Amino acid sequence: MLKHYFHPCSITICLNKNISLEVLNLLHILTHKHSFFKLRQSESSNLNIDLEENFLLNSSLDEAKLAASDTCVLLGVNPRYEGPKLNLKLKSRCLKGNFKTITIGSLFNLTFSNITLSSNIQILKSLVEGNNLFCQEFINSSNPVLISNAEIFRRGDAYGISSMIKSLIKHINLYSQTNGRNHLNILSSTLNDVGFANFDNLRTIKNKDFRNSAGIYFINSSFSTSNVKKLLNLKLLNFFQSYKHKNKLLVTQGSSLEMSQLTNFKKSFDVTNHLHLPNTVFFENSGTYINTEGDINKVIKVITPLGQAKSD
Repeated sequence: MLKHYFHPCSITICLNKNISLEVLNLLHILTHKHSFFKLRQSESSNLNIDLEENFLLNSSLDEAKLAASDTCVLLGVNPRYEGPKLNLKLKSRCLKGNFKTITIGSLFNLTFSNITLSSNIQILKSLVEGNNLFCQEFINSSNPVLISNAEIFRRGDAYGISSMIKSLIKHINLYSQTNGRNHLNILSSTLNDVGFANFDNLRTIKNKDFRNSAGIYFINSSFSTSNVKKLLNLKLLNFFQSYKHKNKLLVTQGSSLEMSQLTNFKKSFDVTNHLHLPNTVFFENSGTYINTEGDINKVIKVITPLGQAKSD
């Protein structure tokens, strides 16, 4: 009797983390009104959104608490390029003296003195186990600050790294000279990464979304992301072949048109109909975003768009 039931064709909407809160709310209303619309994100994220402190620069980075700290640990983050405002705070604190910055990651110039341990994950493991010489720095430190970026949640071993960092923070709170409770500060380099995480924990787009959808709608999403590239490679290797819909509709909305990736995508997934909607750039848009500190920022349109480009 299952064949007598009507199954509507779903339409998958793939989002990027740079879209504004207004667009997120409109899409949220759309999916609640029409159940055949499915919201997905283009890249995977193993982020725990139960508490906002898990994806924010916490209050431990204000001027008063940063002045009381003498040690900062940067875990795979380059604040000079990913967060210039944060880098200025650290540089200002370093110039006042009695402040040490320890970096676990690539070797780069932060415009102030810092100590680079290594880019190997085994260094972090040795710190958690207490087998590293720099563990003495944590014991003798005052209100240490730990900063990482949101990219660690896109790794395959994100849960293991998160567990190690939580264990490290737990031991720092036990043995260091800390007035309060330390947290891991997460620096988000994407414009609305925090607002996107605070909105909803969307699923990552997968091969079954392409297989069961009559149309795919990409909003400001790139075909160059690692997840979409992986799906394209799996299709080229004939990893999944059965499809319900042969004549798929592809809608792309963005300020640029990636012709080479688009051709590969249309050929791999049997897309016969394609519609491109030219989108305005950041300076031609007005919107609301939540930055990495949790503050709501309102962006005003600076210039008037030309041609047929429209806002989100």
